[in-house]
Amino acid sequence: MARVPFAQRDTMTPDGQQVWDEIEGSRGGVARNYAAVLNNPQAAKAYATLGGYARFETPLDPRVKALAVLTAAREACGHYVWTVNQRAAKEASISDDIIAAIREYRAPVGLDAKDAAVVQFVLEILRQHRVSDATYDALRSLIGDPAIIDMMVVVSYYHGLAHLLQALDVELPDGVASALTY
Repeated sequence: MARVPFAQRDTMTPDGQQVWDEIEGSRGGVARNYAAVLNNPQAAKAYATLGGYARFETPLDPRVKALAVLTAAREACGHYVWTVNQRAAKEASISDDIIAAIREYRAPVGLDAKDAAVVQFVLEILRQHRVSDATYDALRSLIGDPAIIDMMVVVSYYHGLAHLLQALDVELPDGVASALTY
């Protein structure tokens, strides 16, 4: 059970309802994650703006994005973010073997060079809070500096969202089992 009530549009202030409507319009609905965050509509609006860019607007290659999201979610032990992003990973042609390697902390070992560079970059920034020159240069040669910035926006958003949802104990949608095991 979530530690905060899920916000209800009809009990919100007019300003809160406007934020609800913006989130609903941009995402086709208000899922539990945002219903929890909407306990603070101003924060939800800011977070949804960043999330909108990370989810819908970044020109980042879908495979790079999906690898970054899964790695960030796994590093945060974020059941919600990990589970709801499985479909996007499959749509980006990420195999079950690669997903398992990230889930089991085996990646980047066994991944091709580009996938390994993405995962290694995310692991270094989240574990060591810095990225080595060798790792940065490897990723830069594959995707370029602008894409690295976009990837870090994606990592920051999804890693933060995973922690936010963990702290609020937001459960997955009804009927959805966690795809993250330890």
